Amino acid sequence: MNRYSTMFAVVLLCVLFVQCKKDGITTPVNSLALLVNKINLVRQRGCNCGVEYMPPVADLSVNNQLQNAAIIHATDMAEQNYFDHLSPDGGTPAERATSAGYKGDFRAENLAKGYPDADQVINAWKNSVSHCKAMMDAKSKEVGVGTAKNYWVVTFGSPK
Repeated sequence: MNRYSTMFAVVLLCVLFVQCKKDGITTPVNSLALLVNKINLVRQRGCNCGVEYMPPVADLSVNNQLQNAAIIHATDMAEQNYFDHLSPDGGTPAERATSAGYKGDFRAENLAKGYPDADQVINAWKNSVSHCKAMMDAKSKEVGVGTAKNYWVVTFGSPK
């Protein structure tokens, strides 16, 4: 092997090593699955919502229609620069779930804005009685999560 071949091989190995290492350690901060997992951990452990203890409840499963409704609402809030359960055209969370094709019963919607990661969003919701109770609602069996820029949306439902 000549000197140039050796240098090329070393450079190629370095590039491959760096690329593999990068893929192995990169975790998206706003991972939708991560947020669902964190909600399920809260549900598994139970928690205090204000002064009321909420016992452990079953994990939520991801529903694609609720997921689409949450993503659409997060994107809409980011694009139109508002933060509300009601969209500027008057659309409600239940209507968004139905429009996305959800056939079950809409249960609740949690919103957050300005948090850089899922842990901070979960902590904020745990510190808000209404958001905490929505996460701990035993009647909720399914969930959809959406993020856009710094907006977070979780839509809860229950299959019929």
